[in-house]
Amino acid sequence: MSAGGPVAGPPPRASFAATLLRGLLVVALGLEVLWIVVVLAGSLQNPSFGLDYRWHMDAARRLLDTGTPYLPWQLTGPYVIGDGAILYPPIAFALFVPFLWLPAVLWWAVPMAVTVIAMVWHRPPLWAWVVTGALFCLDKSLNVYVFGNPSMWIVAAVAAGTVSAWPFALILVKPTFAPLALLGIRRRSWWVALAAMAGVSLVFGQMWLDWIAVVRYSDVSLLYNVPTLPLILAPLVPWVASGRPEPVRRVVRWLRAWSAPAGAVADPQDVPDGQPATTVRARTPR
Repeated sequence: MSAGGPVAGPPPRASFAATLLRGLLVVALGLEVLWIVVVLAGSLQNPSFGLDYRWHMDAARRLLDTGTPYLPWQLTGPYVIGDGAILYPPIAFALFVPFLWLPAVLWWAVPMAVTVIAMVWHRPPLWAWVVTGALFCLDKSLNVYVFGNPSMWIVAAVAAGTVSAWPFALILVKPTFAPLALLGIRRRSWWVALAAMAGVSLVFGQMWLDWIAVVRYSDVSLLYNVPTLPLILAPLVPWVASGRPEPVRRVVRWLRAWSAPAGAVADPQDVPDGQPATTVRARTPR
């Protein structure tokens, strides 16, 4: 065939399989979005809707009235976690207190908008949206939004951190998920955010001793928040699928170099800035 002739397309069967797969993914994603909307809309009339939001607003008022957001029985001895008990560290009230005056709808609208915008920013492939949607569809994940649990702000921090590293530092507000905060540790903005949080923490002074007592006396273990871990991890899927994280790019470069035949030219996208593309030696499996 001459250089100017028509280019052969993929085999009909392969093209049909790809089209079918894409169609199934679109249907799956549509059903996931529909399920999320139905659950959230249906819960608006449920008396339990926003229950966690109301508890945390009560705690914020208690902080302003008494100097501590924690209930008296949380500070006096061992207790079983129950209704209204707050375990968040004092710095979290830098978020909670302003919502005593802000419209309640923003408690949901802001973290949801930040999460969606950050995930769209990465323009992930369709399969990544389906996986992400499945994580959001889990019962424990949806309950976070139904009850207005502050964990949805942690989800937003994770999502925003994939766009600009500093929001990863905000995950420290939820100590259970603190290891995820380290995803931004290599960026200067993360350290600036951490320093700002440390400065704000000083304002709460004595409250930190109350919080230590509250956590020590509670029956809560490190596994308490494990059921919400899939939700916290969900915004990382579009980020990883887009290949933006440097660790992911390194793995992709290594795999390509390892599998490339001798004499192959390196993909320019896989070559660090400022270095010329060179031939890649085939790697010998070990």
